[in-house]
Amino acid sequence: MVRTTTDGFHFVRVSEIDRPCSWAIYGRSGSGKTTFAATFPKPILILDIRDQGTDSIADVKDIFVRSIDKWDEIEETYYWLKEHPTRFKTVVFDTVTQMQQLCMEHILTDKRKSTDRAGDWGTMTRREWGDVSGTMKTWITDFRDLPLEMVFLAQERVSTTDEDEENPDNMITPEVGPAVIKSVAVTLNAAVSVIANTFIRQRRYTKMINGKRVEKQEPQYCLRIGPNPIYTTKIRKPKNIIAPAFIENAEYKDVIALKKGE
Repeated sequence: MVRTTTDGFHFVRVSEIDRPCSWAIYGRSGSGKTTFAATFPKPILILDIRDQGTDSIADVKDIFVRSIDKWDEIEETYYWLKEHPTRFKTVVFDTVTQMQQLCMEHILTDKRKSTDRAGDWGTMTRREWGDVSGTMKTWITDFRDLPLEMVFLAQERVSTTDEDEENPDNMITPEVGPAVIKSVAVTLNAAVSVIANTFIRQRRYTKMINGKRVEKQEPQYCLRIGPNPIYTTKIRKPKNIIAPAFIENAEYKDVIALKKGE
């Protein structure tokens, strides 16, 4: 409930704030990123940015896909969503890694330069990299501010101090996080409420078959979400709630319950 003082000053209790969350979910291909995103509030709009990774959720209802092949379609999507904020409850970028690639090509096209192998060594100047960083930061923040659950999926990237001129915070390396350039990763990680890493581990067990003990194994899809010295993770939650190292077969409701301390 909004409180108003006699001089018109408005404020609200922090415990009463209820708004959609923003998410950065990263991991290797096939580790369950899109499957996890499919558990979010529906209807869901997936922005398939040159990924074509929606086969795993083809049987899930109320999920819609828009294929994105050029940067202008990113901007068009934003303005459409801004004008139709109730059409969807969740928007998924699949992936922000490919969104960055489109941004590189967009910047080079504006400068009338070849987009072949955009981003490879020597194809872009320092100024052009700065343009990519600034453009990505602006649009990540703009999408984050829409009144929707905003999910940025990304591939996984390992960085080391060898890639940086300095390491002023004495961070432990190697560090694993979303596969975007460092300046964009800083913006993305700061902008979202949840950062999590998807991974697969194998559960080994024995089973009796025809009177013989046979060792078998099955994959377990996990969401790494608790504090970790190597993997970038974050969850905004009550201070007295301890986040688990990971959650098996995680769904949206599991993480939301953790955020609320339930």
